[in-house]
Amino acid sequence: MDVARKVARNALYNFSALLVGNISGLFLAIILARILKPENFGIYSLALSIAMLAIAFSNLGIDGAVVRYTAFYIGRGDLKKVRGHLHYFFKIKFVLALTVAAILILSSKELASFFRDERLAIPFMITGGIVFFASLANFFNSFFIGLQEFRYYFLKQTIYELCRWIFGLPLALVFLAVGILVGYSISYFIAFLFLLFVALSKYKKLVKGERGEPDRASRKFMGFMTLASISGILYMYVDSVMIGYFLGAIEVGFYRAGYTVVFALIGLVSSLSSVLFPTFTQLSDKEIKLALDRLVRYTSLVAFPFSVMIFYLSEEIIKVVFGSDYLAAVPAMTVLSFVLIPGAFNYLLTIFNARERADISAYLITASMVLNVLLNYFLILTMGIAGAAFATLISRFFLVTGVVILLIRFFGITPDFRVCVKPSIATMVLLLTLAVFPKPVSLLMGLLEISVGGTVYLLAVFLMKSLTRDDIVYIANLIKIR
Repeated sequence: MDVARKVARNALYNFSALLVGNISGLFLAIILARILKPENFGIYSLALSIAMLAIAFSNLGIDGAVVRYTAFYIGRGDLKKVRGHLHYFFKIKFVLALTVAAILILSSKELASFFRDERLAIPFMITGGIVFFASLANFFNSFFIGLQEFRYYFLKQTIYELCRWIFGLPLALVFLAVGILVGYSISYFIAFLFLLFVALSKYKKLVKGERGEPDRASRKFMGFMTLASISGILYMYVDSVMIGYFLGAIEVGFYRAGYTVVFALIGLVSSLSSVLFPTFTQLSDKEIKLALDRLVRYTSLVAFPFSVMIFYLSEEIIKVVFGSDYLAAVPAMTVLSFVLIPGAFNYLLTIFNARERADISAYLITASMVLNVLLNYFLILTMGIAGAAFATLISRFFLVTGVVILLIRFFGITPDFRVCVKPSIATMVLLLTLAVFPKPVSLLMGLLEISVGGTVYLLAVFLMKSLTRDDIVYIANLIKIR
């Protein structure tokens, strides 16, 4: 299978997994927000943010290293090396996951005292189970990504989401925030069992047998991936934690309401990241540059209009999706809508990791995270949750700018952002079209206005030849996977 079809096949599975995860997660968050109300939704959001931070510390770059070295040695046909690295990484991952989960469980009361809310003690304790089972599930998920078997990622995600609805939602109806967290722990456990079964039954020769010694370079790679992974998770959840500390759990609920909608779309638009990592590992710099020429244009064609639509219709989206109880989320969502633009280009970071320069991506993410924390400290205290949104926006643009500069400097890879000009113009046409109409007073009117605006946007794109018939044929040919 040629590179284009391999990427297309994996992109289809990956996009499907993200589609299932983001749509299911979005609708589940909407229902939970209405069931729990802002106060309990804030407790749930803060506890889950702490769990995600703890998962980062139980990872320490292992998942990224599993992807990299599995893909590299599978490409060379060296099964001993694949097994050697897999066992080496798993031993570290198991011990770390168990240790971090135990610390979280044992220190739950002290952690609740830190946030000055004793109601958080039991939710923090339950997140220990989430950390342990999610960490193990993520490990085997990375193994299959390294094999470029994204179908198992899709199946795992589907099973996990079904379990969240089957176990999490009923428990939330009875036990509120505690119930949904227990449901998540059960869901991760079942997802882990599924991946473990597939690994032992279908890929036994890659799991059992003679093992080679892990590369010395893998330890260094894992070290920089550790820095990148911890910084990356901090990047995503530190704002919620700082809001919880400075403003209280209820404000976390408002912030996460707007954040959930925007980042569900970012997850879909930037879905190429995990697909391109193992593929970029096996491509030359010249081949990567050719791939980026199309990727940058296609990304901007999707990210720009969605960003503007969320910005313009933030209040209406919050009312329809979460209800009037969550209108305090509107200022944050209005700002966060523009995070979709830099967030859509996340796949550029994978080039550094694929070239075994995880140190560069680690330093970039860490620098951006530090900037984010500093901005959060000053802006949350002065602007509330809107300040946290501005901190996220500024630091995300800082990250993308740094990525582009260092891609040029170290690899001579220059993404051609001139192709973003026409989508930008078409997006302004879309905004003017939406401004002609009055703000929608119903869901039906909102959908009608979005449909009209979307049609005008597509016409503008075709008239300016930012998207041509050749592009449509190219995309259609890619998804004809045999």
